[in-house]
Amino acid sequence: MAERNLMTIAEKLGEAVKRYGYAKKRKTKFYGKELQLISDPVNRQDDDVFVDAREEGTDSVRQVQVPRNVLQMAKTVRRNQNQ
Repeated sequence: MAERNLMTIAEKLGEAVKRYGYAKKRKTKFYGKELQLISDPVNRQDDDVFVDAREEGTDSVRQVQVPRNVLQMAKTVRRNQNQ
């Protein structure tokens, strides 16, 4: 039961992060580089949320961690919805 609860919390954080533009088929700037996101956010553990991304003009794909400030905003919105 606890394992199911943790999975639900992780899924909800991923959904909240998507609302801030970190979703599949979106473009964003990470660390000064234009990236095409090719996956939805994946919550590994705790506050570690990653997306797969391809840098503009290349074929290589890498995992990029969603910035902490975005995670904080997503968690705040999620908490407010639960109250």
